[in-house]
Amino acid sequence: MNYTYSEFKQHILSGLKERLAPGTTFTLQDIIKNNDTHLDGLTILSPGANIGPTIYLNYYFEQYLETGRSLPETVDDILKSCGDSPDPSSVDISFFTDYDKAKSRIVFKLVNYERNRTLLSDVPHFRFLDLALVFQCLAEVTPTGSASILIHNRHLPYWGITKDDLYALAQQNTPKLLSYEFLNMKDVIRELFSAPDAGQPSDTAAGFPMYVLTNHCRLNGSGCMLYENLLEAIAGRLNADLVIIPSSIHEALILPSGIPKDIDALSGVIREVNSSQLSQEEILSDHAYYFSRETGKITM
Repeated sequence: MNYTYSEFKQHILSGLKERLAPGTTFTLQDIIKNNDTHLDGLTILSPGANIGPTIYLNYYFEQYLETGRSLPETVDDILKSCGDSPDPSSVDISFFTDYDKAKSRIVFKLVNYERNRTLLSDVPHFRFLDLALVFQCLAEVTPTGSASILIHNRHLPYWGITKDDLYALAQQNTPKLLSYEFLNMKDVIRELFSAPDAGQPSDTAAGFPMYVLTNHCRLNGSGCMLYENLLEAIAGRLNADLVIIPSSIHEALILPSGIPKDIDALSGVIREVNSSQLSQEEILSDHAYYFSRETGKITM
């Protein structure tokens, strides 16, 4: 019989305490992520450390239920995850208190407006259609990911700036620090199926002109659609207006508008995928967008 989530948390915590050095401290707290997703974040601090990894137990409980992994195996997975992650103590965030050092790292990302009303009441943002631009300060960028600090309203008077200043900095910094990738869907599928035992890709997309727009980290890459002049350049390359499908917060799918399509039907597909294939935290929008070369604007 499976443990309840409450029992699971207690057993995992006990297992970690048995495996880690005496003096290790554990702090379990409710953490609000994108789309008002509440997660149980377990922060593990080694003796003498003031910063450590945060593990989200909800994900491990889902894995425990779906795969039947034992509790000791789950503890092993958590410890391996902590070992494989960069040491948080090696990430220097002291720059954040100095605006002259922080301003070159300020970038934006896109989130859903309605799904993040609670968060948006506490962070500087700009609304864009059914989305919102929020701002973060990059602490570290590597070829495989990034670490960032979300900017809150309280930071602005501390730095002596306005949200318009944030926007100007982010418009300049984001394309430089998080450069875009524009990928043919066929290449993405080929990459996905290059792993051993991945099976064979379907021929469905073989002749279908669809593209993926994201950033080089492939995290929060949907914001690339707002990079200055980028959609104009893509539309010129494809010689067509563009249909933009917000497949997740991490990327957008781009279709040349010459392909016969029904925007309402596409939005229906997006809603179905959001409800059945994506985690709550990854959803960006339930609507498709349209970019017009004539106006240079994105509309819903």
